[in-house]
Amino acid sequence: MILPVEDEFSDVLSKAQKGQGASTEDLAARSGVDENEVRSARRGEFDAAVAEALGKELGLNVPALLQLGKGEWRPNDIPEIEGFGMACSPFYDWQVNAFAVWDAKSRKAIAFDTGTTASPLIELLEGKGLELDTLILTHAHWDHFDGAPDLVKRWPEASVLLGEKDGKVSVPTQPMHEGVRLELGDIEVLGFDTPGHTEGGMSFLVKGLAREIAIVGDALFAGSMGGANVSYDDGLVSLRRILDLDVQTVLAPGHGPLTTVAEERKMNCFYVG
Repeated sequence: MILPVEDEFSDVLSKAQKGQGASTEDLAARSGVDENEVRSARRGEFDAAVAEALGKELGLNVPALLQLGKGEWRPNDIPEIEGFGMACSPFYDWQVNAFAVWDAKSRKAIAFDTGTTASPLIELLEGKGLELDTLILTHAHWDHFDGAPDLVKRWPEASVLLGEKDGKVSVPTQPMHEGVRLELGDIEVLGFDTPGHTEGGMSFLVKGLAREIAIVGDALFAGSMGGANVSYDDGLVSLRRILDLDVQTVLAPGHGPLTTVAEERKMNCFYVG
């Protein structure tokens, strides 16, 4: 499935400015950019010189920011990986992603998030003749768990897991913590904390398929990251932690297209290597 990049250059600037607590007046003074030009950039009006000056002042990956602003980049398409699937559901004018991995022998699956409705994920699982064993929620935002009641109704024996530091969701959950490990046939799932977007957000490294895959929720988008609602500094640490994984690792964000560690080390606007 071909999805557009979630964030535009203006989203990156807005997230960085907000995360650093910089007023428009202060950012203009520090960068030497007129206040009106700062506001225009945040509205999506791209001027390379303005974007470069703001990106430098905000400590961003300026070459990546400029390519994003020019519309010159999206991650390379990821070839199909046996035992891994993505289901998309509507989220305002965009989409939100849910994922599943499964064991070919037992036909049991682990799902990650549900999206705004369970229908696409249920269709994916039923279409491949799978039984849901476990539902893992990356974080407690409604667009990632709203389909949980219908999913649990369809597979009532499935466990539902959520990071112990995160908020409540619409179904009962079992708490997870840093270092949680699950096995399903030859598949191994390792969980690690990636806060910043939420207090208890977690990401999950999946081993045992043809390529390692990290399900990262909203801790990272292709070229960007989710809004640092709790802590900008923690969000940057979480992003770096994800990008410390092996360069061949496929990254599966909660919004937008799949990407890889290798591409994000070059093209993530919030990563300065």
